[in-house]
Amino acid sequence: MRETSSIRKKIVVNTVSMVMILSIVFLCILFLTSRIMTNLILLDVMQPLVRTASQAVEANLHVLSDRVFMISDNRVFTEAGTTKAEKQALLENAASGIEFISLSLYTPDGKLYTSYGDGTPDISQREIYQYMKETGGLVVDDTSVNGGNLQVAIGTPVTDADGAVTYYSVGNYKYDVLNDVVSNINIGYTGRAFMFNQDGVLMAHSDAEKVRSQENVYTTYSGGDKLQSLFDRALTGEIGASRVRIDGKDSYMTFAPVRGTNWSIAIAVPQSEFMGAGNGALQITLLITVAMLLILVLRIRGFSGRIARALGNVTDRIQLLSQGDLTSSTDVVKTNDEVETLSLALRETIGDINGYLSELRDALTQISNGNLDIQIQGKFQGDFVVMKESLDKIISFLNNAMHELQVASEQLLLASRGVSDSAQTVNSSSETQAHSVMRLKAESETILQNVNAVNDHAQQAEALMNKVKVQLDSGDQQMKQMLQSMDQINQNAHEIGKISKLMEDIAFQTNILALNASVEAARAGAAGKGFSVVAQEVRNLAEKSSESAQKATQMLEHSQEQVVEGYTYAQQTAKTMADIADISRDVSQIMDGLVDFVQEQKTALDGMAEDIGAISDIGEHNLSASEQAAAASHEMMQQAQALQDIAGRFNLRQTQSAEQMEESIC
Repeated sequence: MRETSSIRKKIVVNTVSMVMILSIVFLCILFLTSRIMTNLILLDVMQPLVRTASQAVEANLHVLSDRVFMISDNRVFTEAGTTKAEKQALLENAASGIEFISLSLYTPDGKLYTSYGDGTPDISQREIYQYMKETGGLVVDDTSVNGGNLQVAIGTPVTDADGAVTYYSVGNYKYDVLNDVVSNINIGYTGRAFMFNQDGVLMAHSDAEKVRSQENVYTTYSGGDKLQSLFDRALTGEIGASRVRIDGKDSYMTFAPVRGTNWSIAIAVPQSEFMGAGNGALQITLLITVAMLLILVLRIRGFSGRIARALGNVTDRIQLLSQGDLTSSTDVVKTNDEVETLSLALRETIGDINGYLSELRDALTQISNGNLDIQIQGKFQGDFVVMKESLDKIISFLNNAMHELQVASEQLLLASRGVSDSAQTVNSSSETQAHSVMRLKAESETILQNVNAVNDHAQQAEALMNKVKVQLDSGDQQMKQMLQSMDQINQNAHEIGKISKLMEDIAFQTNILALNASVEAARAGAAGKGFSVVAQEVRNLAEKSSESAQKATQMLEHSQEQVVEGYTYAQQTAKTMADIADISRDVSQIMDGLVDFVQEQKTALDGMAEDIGAISDIGEHNLSASEQAAAASHEMMQQAQALQDIAGRFNLRQTQSAEQMEESIC
């Protein structure tokens, strides 16, 4: 029932919310419209009202002014023969029956001449005197206090036939003439009218004490800049109205000038007094709306309850259907609307679904029992026709598939037997091949060991030949150095022979010189005897030197012959050493080639050993795989037999043609 309550709640909440929103919008519009219309109407009405009040004040002042003017226009006041007592009597006669406080004549300098009542002794300092003197016409003075009483003074010049001012006539009226006008303007309960002059001083007010104390409107009323602006506009002689805040209250204020004076009259009314009726109407409308909402809620609640109960029966049955219940009865709600149609459709739908599921359940039961030779009976409608056709196709497909499975299982059984026999043969061949490969691997390892030994011996021989080659190269180099030394000795011997020959020539020349010196000494006689001895000694030395040089030459010639013979032997030895070095190089090259060949053979044998090892591993893997294949083929043969047994359990239709099978699959 949670869903039913939710639907009912939604209907109530949504409907009431919409109605409340519409009501609130309507009330807001009504409230704003009433306020706007009230504002516009009041502002339009108050301007003529203040103008009427202004005209009433003007009319009263005009009557008062006419009286003063008529009195001053009496020629008795200007005749030369009229006495002061006569003028006094005339003033008293004119003031009788009129609300004059005083009626006075003043000299042109503002001094009191004569008076009815208590006239002011001197008016020369008052504005009324200044205005009468300047304008030469009738002047209405501001409200003033005289003897504790408020009064309004009106004055006019009294002129003679030539137009010269002889007196000033001033009549002081009671304040009641203004107070009556102001007091008679009643708008609402607290609406008030007041007048003020150019300085903002109150001239008339319902509260006379404010006038008596000469309060100023700018300080008496608080309302901010807007109120001050309205007072400024009023002093300019403008007629207007506006909504403004006065003393903390929203109010309407209208103003107009009082012609013939320097006054302005204003009327201020609190806005609440005019909005009271509108607010009351709004409250009544609000109460009516709330009452209508309550009635509407009750109506909607009852209506939604009927809908919720009807839908609850349907949703409860749908929930049972979603839980798989197809046997419970479906109640039909007699509401003559869509809910009744929905319940009828639900009952028919559940009945049809129950019938369809019974057919499908029977068919699936037959299939689960292995019977594929069946047809779906009964009349299906709508999307259930697709289910029936799909199940027929499934049954046809299963028939064809199981038939093909039976045929394939027989073929698979035969093939698995052949595979099993072949796997056994392969297993036997793999065992023989594995044994052969193992023997080949052992023999290749023996050959590889022998080649390794040959490789070691060849490397040792190559090392020895390299040492011999180094020694031979060193001996050949030494023989070449020895030949160079012997050749140098031979050359030195030739040089020494040349020196010995030179020494013989020097000895021979010395001997000749010594002989010549002896001859010359002999010729010299006794004086040359000493020189002759010396010359003889030199001759002897020259002979000895010649002999020594000859012996040295002989020895050098003998040594040169020995050097030439040794040089010849050394050249032969060097040639022999060079031949030996060439032979050793050839032997070294042969040994290098032998080492390279042996190394290549070793590398080839290593690769062959690895290949044989790989072949051995492959043989072992093939042997293991063949054993597994044999076991798997045997297992496959058993599974094929089991598959044939399973396929044989199904009861199939008669074999279909290829076109029928393809059509059933599609």
